[in-house]
Amino acid sequence: MTTPADITSAALWRRLAAIVYDSIVVIAIWIVVGFAVLSLFGIEEARTIEGEAIELDPLYQYTLFASMLGSAFLFFGWFWTNSGQTIGMQAWKLKIQNADGSSISWKQVLLRFVTAPIALGLAGIGYWWSFFDTQKRSWPDIASGSVVVLTQR
Repeated sequence: MTTPADITSAALWRRLAAIVYDSIVVIAIWIVVGFAVLSLFGIEEARTIEGEAIELDPLYQYTLFASMLGSAFLFFGWFWTNSGQTIGMQAWKLKIQNADGSSISWKQVLLRFVTAPIALGLAGIGYWWSFFDTQKRSWPDIASGSVVVLTQR
């Protein structure tokens, strides 16, 4: 078990690098999900022709959005609750865990998942926050009660 004294907080640049890696993986997943949803609807049913403009069927749009959101949540949730590391986090030697070293829960995944886009979307202030926090935590860390640590080489 890891004690709080043993925790080495991850540097911001490593976190951002892992975010870039994971974004590439999530985009690839979204391409597959988009193809699957479009296959279910069919190309003709996914769009409607209004005058000369082609518009997407709102049901298709909502289904696609929900599928993309759900697939991203499951991607991060599965990795974070099982190993504590996504593919990008493995590459940059990072791990999400509780302060005692245990795996985070699905509730914590949800809190991180909801907080992270807000933290990143506000000019990254939620991640820059780690420079001012005494424990070097970002907003998703604080909201979920988890920590991102540097793993052993």
